[in-house]
Amino acid sequence: MSRYRSSGTERGADARDRLLESLRGLLSAASSRRGRDTRRAGELSFAQIRLAARLYEQGAMTGARLAEAAHLSPSAASEMLDGLERAEVVCRAAAEGDRRARVFSLSPQGARVVEERLHAFRAEVAEALEGCTDGELAAAAKVIDRLTEMFARR
Repeated sequence: MSRYRSSGTERGADARDRLLESLRGLLSAASSRRGRDTRRAGELSFAQIRLAARLYEQGAMTGARLAEAAHLSPSAASEMLDGLERAEVVCRAAAEGDRRARVFSLSPQGARVVEERLHAFRAEVAEALEGCTDGELAAAAKVIDRLTEMFARR
């Protein structure tokens, strides 16, 4: 029996219970995968790729802005950026107008790494979602967006 099981008297309770079970499974599987990714020698971790992907998608930005965009604490982002700089994935430069602030951008090598990982991830997602209709995917996106908003509020 689900630990999320509702009283069953409210409308849609069974569907919400099923959704919560699926969400728990998704979060657990994603957490396990992130853990496996960090243990592969010589490869960037899931969190490092997520951080570098923000630079790939949005361009150069300060460390503080990058931490916010990647949903990381400033200290975690700073530590990751130091590692990414040592791995020659990102470049650090002084910000215009404020020499104390640092702006980060992807190196050409970093852009290649991110492109490869994003391409592989998108292919994996496409394969996993094969057979789902556009309507099903739109409904799933709407549900995920609402849950994301809920988590962001708390």
